[in-house]
Amino acid sequence: MEIVTSGSQFIDIDAYAGCVAYAELLQKQGKEAQAVSAAPLNESITPSIRSWGADLATAYQPNPDDTFALIDVSDPAFFDKFVDQDRVVEVIDHHTGFEDYWQQRIGDKARIEFIGAVCTLVYEQWTTAQKAKDMSTTSARLLIAGILDNTLNFEAGVTTERDRAAYQALEPQADLPKDWPAQYFSECQTQIEADLPGAIKNDYKLLVPNEVTPRILAQVVVWDGAPDKFIMPRLAEVKAVLEADSVDWAMNIVSIHDGQSYLLSVNPQTQAKFERLFGGEFKANILPLDKLWLRKEILKKAQRA
Repeated sequence: MEIVTSGSQFIDIDAYAGCVAYAELLQKQGKEAQAVSAAPLNESITPSIRSWGADLATAYQPNPDDTFALIDVSDPAFFDKFVDQDRVVEVIDHHTGFEDYWQQRIGDKARIEFIGAVCTLVYEQWTTAQKAKDMSTTSARLLIAGILDNTLNFEAGVTTERDRAAYQALEPQADLPKDWPAQYFSECQTQIEADLPGAIKNDYKLLVPNEVTPRILAQVVVWDGAPDKFIMPRLAEVKAVLEADSVDWAMNIVSIHDGQSYLLSVNPQTQAKFERLFGGEFKANILPLDKLWLRKEILKKAQRA
């Protein structure tokens, strides 16, 4: 059996949708396949999305004959513990850095491209296989959700025309209301607000700190993230979670409605890192950015600094 899986730290809608939809494609091609993840689901997988009944197994007993297809992950440091690298036969990812490593191991079965959503790459696999018309409504909806989330409603800098084309092609099959993007991001925000500490724990990255990168960069994506209303009244909760690991932390608050990201940090040394990176000045512990920024875009800018 081919086990379609993702990373171990947490699974977001892009990975969740990509795994489910790619496993379905393999099944449509007559292969034995199963989407599997034991990782926690983060808040991008909303109650409405969970109600769609996606076929994702949360428990897996290793079988020595199984092979692995990896979705939305290519760095071995983040693989689930049950993944045997020697039995990885496919990698589909939009995080760059391990292209050569996988090209040498599995050749053109490694499809790693810097693009808005891994769900776009998965959809393109359906079209290459000439099976797109056979896709289930559930998979179409999931892929749309992953593209929408990872492109920040097509406003993120990583968005490509391929992401837009995939979304448009999937819309008729997904059969979702026109205002579904606002519904989706609002539902994400409701979940985050209901358990802010849990949301932060489910989506922050530990980094190697340097002159422009903190030890921790957390991220929340919400519909209305105006700091004075959304995060500042709950600053104590944010600090309690992040400062358990390090005082060198920042949080990227992605506010879709505002079309803007806000960086939150209370540490003067951490603030200075981002002032060097972006210019501007923190006021009341907030640095407004010029547009919507994804964490991976911030980190890419930091790498080039």
